[in-house]
Amino acid sequence: MNFSIRILMLAGWLATAFSALAQRETIAVAPVKVNSAVTAKLANARKSLSGEQMSQSLMEHFIHGIQATRRFQVVVRSDLREILTDDDTARGLSLEKQKALNLAETKYLTVLTVDDYEDQTQRLEQKISNTTLTKRTIRLSLITKIYEASSGKLLESTSKSISSTDAQQTLNEASNDAEVTDSLIRTVVKESADWAATQVADVIFPVKVIAKADKTVTVNRGEGTGVAVDQVWRVFAVGKELIDPDTQEVLGKEEVEVGKVRITDVLPKLSKATVVDDRGIAVGSVLRK
Repeated sequence: MNFSIRILMLAGWLATAFSALAQRETIAVAPVKVNSAVTAKLANARKSLSGEQMSQSLMEHFIHGIQATRRFQVVVRSDLREILTDDDTARGLSLEKQKALNLAETKYLTVLTVDDYEDQTQRLEQKISNTTLTKRTIRLSLITKIYEASSGKLLESTSKSISSTDAQQTLNEASNDAEVTDSLIRTVVKESADWAATQVADVIFPVKVIAKADKTVTVNRGEGTGVAVDQVWRVFAVGKELIDPDTQEVLGKEEVEVGKVRITDVLPKLSKATVVDDRGIAVGSVLRK
């Protein structure tokens, strides 16, 4: 293969890649907010982790998780921390704030907040073996909010508590307390960010059936998007929009459960599942855990 042909093939590949990227929706990600109560707890803890360090670590994992869904162009807005207020996160962005944030080219905005943190330790001394069993549990409570940038409308607000527990047995003269805690924090932070990223993708682009052949369906989620082998998902047929008669606000779409599927294979960009219960599963049906 000569040099000219290689150049043309590379140019074609780059054009395809940029075209696919251009078709993705753009989402602005605000710096993760850690409320004052959590910051105070971290400051009083024996470990060196600060609220700022937790925010940065969550932010890195959160951005990576959103990018892994292959649904968005991600824009990181470092100035949002200073501009956004509690009123914004509670009621949505005003028109003035939209202009100030220059979100004209951004379709969605997401804000992740840590609103609680717990670090609990239980110790059991065993005199015969001169050891201590240390059991530690760390829990984070998160709120994920997703806005429509053009209108400031709050599309979804979800919350979740995620915890992880570890135990170590050490000689009474030694202590691996720091190692236990640091490892747990890394685990909880990653799991929390992965959950939040999955929430963002599922709200804007619900998991859907894109192909069906007999008892096998293909869904539009792959690796790194919260889909795992042996998970059982409920399947829903989507109907007409539901409109509040008083406010005329669109509340969502009518959904009727039509079956269940079990994930069998998770590929880079899609997954395969076996139908467990079929009462009308079709291409376009939505999957929910």
